[in-house]
Amino acid sequence: MAVTAHVFPQFAQLAMSKSDNWSSDTLMVALSDVTGPVTLSTSGVQAAKTWSDWKTNVAAEITGTGYTAGGVALTGVSLATSGDVATLSCSNPSWTGATFTANQAVFYDSVTGDLVVFWDFGGAVSVTSGTFTLDTAAGIVTATAS
Repeated sequence: MAVTAHVFPQFAQLAMSKSDNWSSDTLMVALSDVTGPVTLSTSGVQAAKTWSDWKTNVAAEITGTGYTAGGVALTGVSLATSGDVATLSCSNPSWTGATFTANQAVFYDSVTGDLVVFWDFGGAVSVTSGTFTLDTAAGIVTATAS
C-alpha cells in the first residue's frame, strides 16, 4: 500500500514566522480513520490548522488497544539540509501491543497544536496484537528549493 504525504498549506507560513520551535517543542504523530484517499482538497482539510481542527473537521482519532489519544511523541527529530533539499526526520514511531485500524498519520506540534503533514495510507491498515510502526527512513517530509 502506497503512502502519500501531504504538507498542510500553513506549514510553510508557520515555518517562516517561526511559530513552531523544532528544538524545544514536542512533535507528535496521531492516527485517524477517515476512509481515504484524503488529499488537500478533501472536505475540511483546508480549514484544519490544528490537531483539534483535524479531529473536528476531517476525521476522528482512532481508538484501540495499544493506542493513546494524541498519539506518540516523536524522538530523534532533526531538520537537515543537503543541497537544495531540506528534510524533517525522526526515529520510527511505533505502538506496541496494538490492535487497531488507521487510514492516516497526522504529524503536529503538541505545544501549538499546529499541523505539519499528514500521510494517507491509501486505505485501512490494521494490526492485531502486534506492533504498528511508521517507516520514517526517508523523513517525515522533504522540501526542495527551486
